[in-house]
Amino acid sequence: MKKILLGSVSALMFLSGCVSPQPQPQTLESYRRPANTEELIAGSQQVLNDLSNPQVFNPKTCTQFINKVTDYLYNLPADHFVPKTPIEVEALRTRGSEVMDTIFQIRVVLHEKLQEFDAKKDLSKDCIQEIREGFQYARFSEEYLLEWLYSQKVFEFKQTPLMSNEKPNTWTNPKYTGFALKSGDVMLVRGKSYVSAMIARIADEEGNFSHLAIVAEDKLGKKYVVEALIQYGTIITPLEKWRKEADARVALYRQPDEALAKKAARRIYDKARQALDAKKGIKYDFAMDDSDYSTLFCSEVIRYAYDMASDGQFLVPKYRSSVSKFKNNEYPKSLGVTKTSLFAPYDIEVDPRFDFIAEHRYNPLLRQVRMQDAVLQSVYGWMIEKKYDFHWTPQHSIKSYFAKLVRQFGLAKETLPKYMPVQAIKTTVQFEAVAALLEKNIYAKEAEFYKKKGYLPSFQDMLAINEQFRKEDCIKQKEWIKAQRDHVRDEPPPFNDSKFHFFFHNDSKSCE
Repeated sequence: MKKILLGSVSALMFLSGCVSPQPQPQTLESYRRPANTEELIAGSQQVLNDLSNPQVFNPKTCTQFINKVTDYLYNLPADHFVPKTPIEVEALRTRGSEVMDTIFQIRVVLHEKLQEFDAKKDLSKDCIQEIREGFQYARFSEEYLLEWLYSQKVFEFKQTPLMSNEKPNTWTNPKYTGFALKSGDVMLVRGKSYVSAMIARIADEEGNFSHLAIVAEDKLGKKYVVEALIQYGTIITPLEKWRKEADARVALYRQPDEALAKKAARRIYDKARQALDAKKGIKYDFAMDDSDYSTLFCSEVIRYAYDMASDGQFLVPKYRSSVSKFKNNEYPKSLGVTKTSLFAPYDIEVDPRFDFIAEHRYNPLLRQVRMQDAVLQSVYGWMIEKKYDFHWTPQHSIKSYFAKLVRQFGLAKETLPKYMPVQAIKTTVQFEAVAALLEKNIYAKEAEFYKKKGYLPSFQDMLAINEQFRKEDCIKQKEWIKAQRDHVRDEPPPFNDSKFHFFFHNDSKSCE
């Protein structure tokens, strides 16, 4: 895999200390100097200045520039920018909001550069990928800092409707101060469930989001949100009711052609309404095949809207994600995904035809989704790099068929639709079992980690916790296999203390 996402302190900035990114990685020890708020502020401001300077950041230097910054951050220890003295804590408390503004503006400028390079037809595939990575590092940096500022009482959490346009819940592109939601606006969402996230992250390109929704309108101009959910298929929700939901993060993108956006909003509303009124609805598209609109997955809702509104002249996204990282693993196919490319929700981030307006965060959920992302990163990494795969055991197969049977009788409507393929249910059951074990282990290790370190585990730290759990569980499984082999008849059978290696493992004799 490419550089691992750093959702944390170690990424505490797409910025700091990077006033002059080092051409070659230094030893970790050379980075172990005290946290310095001035370094954070000066470093982030310098990166922002460099991005705005065409002599420094341009289509030719794009890949190298971003890669140097992210490589630099990747090699920092997780606690590099954690304040360690009362003076450092007070300095960051005082100027933390200023740092937040700067990192967010880095993302705004990165998106503007994406648009500028594309307009000049000078946007390379490598530059697009590095900009994706830049968004990820910056966003996770903001969120870790934001959580720290909440913990220090710099900010007080107050629940507001989604996209309420007020800090600290929503940070807004300065060009759109005072914005209001418009028909055709696209909302990029990070949901709360593992199911949506595991499907959304199947693509090779990685992102921080798992869902897309669009602001639609009826013939009277009343606004709604249209989206496709695994549980229900395509649904329509009044906009103000939808805004009362709690999602970890929601980013807002807008097509500047207001007439096209408005027409797209009507087309998708009419399609969804007609299907619902006919008591048929539109089924969820588990194959994630956006070439066939008979069923729709979340991204496909947006594609359909703009495709129909433009008579096929405006297809979303402009730059698609690919699906190749699992190679010979049957995992994507077991969920129904057979295409080699797809419209991943976060592809909208690098579609230069949409403006980046704002981003809303629901602080109580940020820690949870960061933990889920770490679990997903670990599990997918093991599948790709260590050739792990699911091996169906009778108990999990029975559980899957039971889930399918229960839904056929109209139960468990909040969980899965009756038409969901049983193979996809089996894979989901297995994946959630593994994910639940890893998440439970991280929660158990958090208090111990905090007591020892004085701060919560970073994304990097969580990956290390997961890896240690995998190794220990693997050893237990191999010890059980040996005990079975050496078992003497008439003695009690050996107990298998392994948590998941009996149904999620590779064929290697090594646990490394």
